[in-house]
Amino acid sequence: MSTSKAEAQHRSASMSFVITRADGQVIDLGVGAYWHRNPLRRLWWRLWGQPRFKRRAEAANREAARAASRE
Repeated sequence: MSTSKAEAQHRSASMSFVITRADGQVIDLGVGAYWHRNPLRRLWWRLWGQPRFKRRAEAANREAARAASRE
């Protein structure tokens, strides 16, 4: 029986989020998910990057709720 092991040499991965509304408005929320091989960089993301993304996403949701209530 043979086994194969493929190793990826990736150092980091991230996902960026963009909202495109029906009226054509584009809202860039920035990086919402981040992983890095270095644990200090992951800690930096949890302490600084992730809270900033959450604030941007919540602000976009509040704005959408206000716009929906006006219509």
